[in-house]
Amino acid sequence: MIATQLKIANRKEVFHYMRAKYLRTGEDTSKAEIAKHTGISNPTLMKITDFFMRKGLLEAGGEVVLSVGRPSQMLRVKRDCMYAVGFLMEGIYLYMGVVDIFGSIIYRKVLEVERDILAVGRQIRDRMVPELLAEAGIPAEKLVGIGIAVPASYDVNTRMISYGRMVKIKTETYVGDYLDEMESLYHVPVFFENDANAECLGANNSRNLLTGGGDMLLFSLGTGIGAALILDGKLRRGFHERCGEIWCNVLNSREAPGPDNTLENRISLLKVFEKYGMEYRDGAKGMPPMIREQIVEDIAKELAVAIHNANTLIDCKNLVVCGQVIELLGDPFLETVNRHLEEMLPQGKHPRLEVESPFVGIAGIAGRCIEYQVARILEG
Repeated sequence: MIATQLKIANRKEVFHYMRAKYLRTGEDTSKAEIAKHTGISNPTLMKITDFFMRKGLLEAGGEVVLSVGRPSQMLRVKRDCMYAVGFLMEGIYLYMGVVDIFGSIIYRKVLEVERDILAVGRQIRDRMVPELLAEAGIPAEKLVGIGIAVPASYDVNTRMISYGRMVKIKTETYVGDYLDEMESLYHVPVFFENDANAECLGANNSRNLLTGGGDMLLFSLGTGIGAALILDGKLRRGFHERCGEIWCNVLNSREAPGPDNTLENRISLLKVFEKYGMEYRDGAKGMPPMIREQIVEDIAKELAVAIHNANTLIDCKNLVVCGQVIELLGDPFLETVNRHLEEMLPQGKHPRLEVESPFVGIAGIAGRCIEYQVARILEG
């Protein structure tokens, strides 16, 4: 390894250790502890921590006597050194928040919006970013990135979105100009992502303390249904950028092909509410108890089949579900899905399904902005 690569590798190891320790314990770190954990020599460690201090990543903590002699100066990652904002559109709701260098959401809110990605995107660009920063009390100069997650497929190479029928994306649509306009307006990188991918990134980061490891299969249920997969800490996109697009899973080969014979048609809230004679917006606000129980059973059974079939191939340790459906149907829904999963694999080999709030997608997409900026600093 050449000298420059070794320098960057050492910086990353020190920074990620300090941040993970704080997330795990809430405690500051001494240079002696860092040296013991990493094996990096004291002179090299001094250069690294001085570099971090100059770049504003670290600050002095309290003093502690670790052994006989002079007190040792503790160090901590500077929580207010940078922030990113994230937006996640899910059906009629837009989740938004501000994330700090620890990947923690320090301010969050949710608004009702129209099911129109492009219209909502313009509102984010024109007014929501500065409004969110002002409400959170964050100065614009500390903003390092903007993340936007939507219920549609996104190709990072062509910057095209597709398969967003529930939010008025019926054909492939280029969003590159929009992203360029955002970056020019706010002078920070803008990351665009599929909603389930963002939620999977956030959920995996919280479980692995931003260390970059782990496996996870996540299912996102809102107006439609999507999934995302992380293996060995890496988000899998697929050859056609469609990894996790399970909405189009065909349910019955004997029925006519088409959108009516898909998983999404069977269990999306939009379709389920139509089945019971409710408008989506009204149904999301309240359901009679008997109808709620039936909806729980209908969706849970179909979701359990989809989870069982997908995880039989992948065999992930962590299975997560999040989205509007979970918010609306609550604990009885999760319990019912887990019951059906146990019935399908009675030997007890199926991992339990865990639940996350849609806000985990904010941590995921805004967290990408934070990690991008941190990497730029550490490699500088």
